[in-house]
Amino acid sequence: MNQNKFKAKKEEIKDAGIKSFSAYGYYKTTMEDIAGMLGMKKNSLYYYFANKEALFHEIIEEEIKAHMSFLKNTISQNMTADKKLLTLIDGLIEFIRQRTLKYTVRVKAYLEISKVIKNEFKEFQEKECLHIEYILNEGINSGLFKNHNTKILAQDIEYLVPAIFRSFYSDSNQEFVNDIDFGEISAIINRLLGYIIDGIKVRK
Repeated sequence: MNQNKFKAKKEEIKDAGIKSFSAYGYYKTTMEDIAGMLGMKKNSLYYYFANKEALFHEIIEEEIKAHMSFLKNTISQNMTADKKLLTLIDGLIEFIRQRTLKYTVRVKAYLEISKVIKNEFKEFQEKECLHIEYILNEGINSGLFKNHNTKILAQDIEYLVPAIFRSFYSDSNQEFVNDIDFGEISAIINRLLGYIIDGIKVRK
């Protein structure tokens, strides 16, 4: 099989994998489910991915790569640190929203998948914290923010956003994520972030 056909088939498998994980969750999804969705034999999938875990990791790593590109772009923008922080968090909210609208994601599946990501992709969370910390330090250096422990606050902010999403989803009676009011979630997160920014701003 030539390289282009190999890549195209991998993309088909990843697309089917996302649909399966979205419908059944991480643990209940099997390679057999994914093969059946594609009309393939299960053993044929192992030519492309060693196992379900390898497939899941490649899917998530691609999503993370796209998000990291957004974070780097936000940091390079010519705007004040408070605006950068709000832009970064708005981008994270939109990133989550777009990926849950793209597929029909069940709430239970999302909660399970997000927990797996939290446990297995700690390096990504650390990098996200570093980007937030960078912006906070930039704010201090520019005289916009008071001196504070930027590392701790970055960790708190990085924890806050997914925690609010998980809380909303856990309390929701909706079956699918895209039936939940993203506007309300966004408003709460931005309101809390506004209080945080107001609290660390230098009073003039």
